[in-house]
Amino acid sequence: MKKQHLLAGSILFFTLPGMGQAVELIGKKLELYGKAHVSLDYSDPDATGEDSQFSVSNNSTRIGFKGEHEINPTMTLLWQYEQNVDIAEGGEGSRFGSRNSFLGLKGRFGQVLAGHYDTPSKSLGSSWAMFSDTIGDRRAILGAYSDGYGNVLNDRAENAILYSNQFDALELRAMYSADPYSDNVSGGQDNNDNDLTSVSLTYSASQLSVGAALEQWSIAPAPDGATEEVDNLRLTATYTLDQLQFGAIYESTDSDDTTYDRDAYGVNAKYRFDEALDMRVQYLVADDHSGQADSGAQHLALGVFNQLDKATQIYAAYTLTDNDANANYQGIDGGHGDELTTEAGGSPSAISVGAVYKF
Repeated sequence: MKKQHLLAGSILFFTLPGMGQAVELIGKKLELYGKAHVSLDYSDPDATGEDSQFSVSNNSTRIGFKGEHEINPTMTLLWQYEQNVDIAEGGEGSRFGSRNSFLGLKGRFGQVLAGHYDTPSKSLGSSWAMFSDTIGDRRAILGAYSDGYGNVLNDRAENAILYSNQFDALELRAMYSADPYSDNVSGGQDNNDNDLTSVSLTYSASQLSVGAALEQWSIAPAPDGATEEVDNLRLTATYTLDQLQFGAIYESTDSDDTTYDRDAYGVNAKYRFDEALDMRVQYLVADDHSGQADSGAQHLALGVFNQLDKATQIYAAYTLTDNDANANYQGIDGGHGDELTTEAGGSPSAISVGAVYKF
C-alpha cells in the first residue's frame, strides 16, 4: 500500500503543471519540494591576467523531503532532509542533507529543531535581501571581510538546536551550536570550543517589518586561523507603501583581532509595476576594518524580475563591487554558484539572466 501511495504521488508530481508548493506524496507525512535556479552570466573580474568570461551557473538548486507526524493533539514531530543539486556541473561527492535538515517537535511551547540549519542572523539577512542567490547576493558584503574571504557570518550551523516561537506580531528565534563547522568525521566528538549562539527577534505588521539579530562565534573561521571570538549585530527594517517597498540594514562586527572589525550598511527598494513584474535596486557599503585604511567597498545590484506564474520566475540583473585600494571584496558571493573574485582595489562586475522554478 505504501508503494502504491508513493507511485501515485510521483505520477502526480510529474504530470501536474507547476504548483509552486510542496507536493504531498503521503499527505503531510511525506512531502516533496524543491527549486531549480540556473543563470547565464557574463562577468569581468577586473584583476590582472584575468579575462571576462561567460558561464552557466547553478544557484542553490535543491530538492527536499519533509513531513509531520502527530504524536498527540498538542504535539507534532517534524522532520526534513534537504540537499543541494548541481544541475550545471554535477556536484559529485556532496553528502545528502547538505542544506537545512533536522528532526524536531512542535507544540504549545513553540518549535524545537535539532540538526543542520540556517542561523537566525542569516535568516534575518535573507528575509531583508532582494537578490538572494543571484549575482547581486548581499553576502558579497554582509558577513564578509576585506581580504577576499567572503560569506563567513552567513552560516548554516551544524550540530545545532533551534528554538522558535510566534507571539502575535513578534517572532523569536534562538540557536545554539556545539560545533558549527565540524569536519564531519564519522563518529567524531563535537568540539565544544567552537560553539555558536545566534538570536533574532522580528516584528511584522501589515506594512512594516523590523528585526534584530545577535550572533557570537567562540572561534570564527578565517584563512589564517587567527580569529578568536567574533560578535555580529544585524538590524533590518522594511516598509511597503502601495507598489513600493524599501528597506535598510545595518551590521556591526567585532572580533578579538581586527579581521572582522568593521561596520556595513545598505538600502534596497522594489517597485512593482503589476502583480508579476517588478524592478529592484540594492546598495551596500562596508566601512574600513579596524587597523587598515582604504579597506572598504561598495556593492550595487540592479534587476528586473518577472513572475510568469506561481512557480516560475525569470530575471535580468547587473552587479558591481567597487573596492578601495586595500580591499578585496568579491563581486559575487553567497548562494550564487559561480563566484566572482578580484584583486585588491578591483571593481568586478557581472550581468546575468536567470530562471527559477519552485515546487
